[in-house]
Amino acid sequence: MLPGVAGLFYHDVLSGLSEAGVRFVIVGGVALNLQGVPRFTSDLDLAVALDGPSLAAAARVLHRLGLRTRLPVRDEELGQPEVVRGWIAERNLKALSFVDPREPLREVDVLLDAPVPFEEIEATADRMEAGGLSLRVASVDVLIRMKSGTGRAQDASDVDALRRLQEVLRGP
Repeated sequence: MLPGVAGLFYHDVLSGLSEAGVRFVIVGGVALNLQGVPRFTSDLDLAVALDGPSLAAAARVLHRLGLRTRLPVRDEELGQPEVVRGWIAERNLKALSFVDPREPLREVDVLLDAPVPFEEIEATADRMEAGGLSLRVASVDVLIRMKSGTGRAQDASDVDALRRLQEVLRGP
């Protein structure tokens, strides 16, 4: 997939999630890279089904890899969709970050409140083979929608690059 230490980390995370049957889609900077837009990123952003079993299984996989949540949450809460929906509504929590306390660049952000519903992200995702894995990667259209209007300069730059990619893919 990607060379170097980060590539190994991504592979460990993605293969672990796949083996655990987690419903997830790669989004963020890694998705941009896989779609053909070069962009530096160190973290791995994932949209995960918030159905309880997927989120709880994802947390178990990430914990086995040495990652811990930045926020103090109990593992059993991650398996309770109503609790997670409460975090979104009451705390305006957009993502749950899992970080390796010994290696801070090993980080996975699990989106909880994406601007595009998970079901749509999943249904429109592109299938890609990378590092011996079959992965779902957010489509270019969905990435544009997710990054539009955030007010972040990096997201505006990403949207511009994704639109140029669309033009190239559509041809003359």
